Amino acid sequence: MINFNINNFITLATQIVLAAIGASLIIILLGASPVEVITSIFDGAFGRPEKIVKTMLIFLPISLAALALIITFSGGLWNIGIEGQIVLGAIGASWVSKSFLGESNISPYLQLIVGISMGSAWGLLCGLLKVKFQVHEIFGGLGLYFVGSGAIIYLILGPWSKQGIASTSGTDIFPKESWFPTVSSLNIPALPIFIICLIIIAIILFLSFSKLGLKLKATGVNPDSTNKFQFNSNSYIYLAFLIGGGIAGLAGVFQAGVFYHKLVPSISGGYGFLAILVVLASGKRVVPTLLLTLFFSAMIAGGSQLQLRLNLHSSLISIILSSMVFFWLVVNSVPVKKNISRIINRGHNASF
Repeated sequence: MINFNINNFITLATQIVLAAIGASLIIILLGASPVEVITSIFDGAFGRPEKIVKTMLIFLPISLAALALIITFSGGLWNIGIEGQIVLGAIGASWVSKSFLGESNISPYLQLIVGISMGSAWGLLCGLLKVKFQVHEIFGGLGLYFVGSGAIIYLILGPWSKQGIASTSGTDIFPKESWFPTVSSLNIPALPIFIICLIIIAIILFLSFSKLGLKLKATGVNPDSTNKFQFNSNSYIYLAFLIGGGIAGLAGVFQAGVFYHKLVPSISGGYGFLAILVVLASGKRVVPTLLLTLFFSAMIAGGSQLQLRLNLHSSLISIILSSMVFFWLVVNSVPVKKNISRIINRGHNASF
């Protein structure tokens, strides 16, 4: 048992090194030094307390989107429409903030309720399209995402436009009462962090120890098993989209009420699509997903330092992130992983 664990650790370490080497080659081809790039990014993400808070603000929506995807992926559902559910959560939060309720101290808490509800409803609609109309969740999710994106543009240019201006830069800033409360001079979003901690614990307990969670995973692994164990897989499809959509809607609430304090066209930030890569790369496991999300959040937060320190365009960070994900998926593929394990086992046995 000990040897097995050691070999697994060595295999994982080898995969990480190989993925890092591949990403480093891309950075070199782009005319930069991998060491300088990583050092600059790390300093931009964690160099000072305020930078850590900025990294945390990016971590919030990505981690929520990833946790939502773990739920739906566990049920065998390709929730590509995660971005649309984030968008609807942001619209819900903005509706509260733009109404007469926006100047009330209970506004942030109402945003939570409305945003989660709208995200869940958008997810359930995707489930309805799949169950009742046989529309695959990929097509249904993407279609609903485009509808949500169009709704944002309409609201920003129409009912919620800035006074006297038709601009796609976003709505007016929400009233101060609608902003989520923060602590200390660093404006740490304590409530969102606390909520995420609760969600993490709840998801781990739900998927690993509850009967509903185990049946959901059984539906994802083998849909035919639902007949054998006499439960309806359709109800678990709805359940997955209900929970996943609600969590994604919460990400939209935090984007609107914690990060931007207004509604902007790109409110989702592409974080839903990034979360798909994160969850796939981490094997749909909660802890590795969160660690990888923190890593990517640091990369995004520190990306601005590339232009300031190394005179590199800030868009380079997207290329670095994409290359890291690509090389990790390659080295984590079944054939490559088996070959690495075989070489390590052979070397380990030869040493004895």
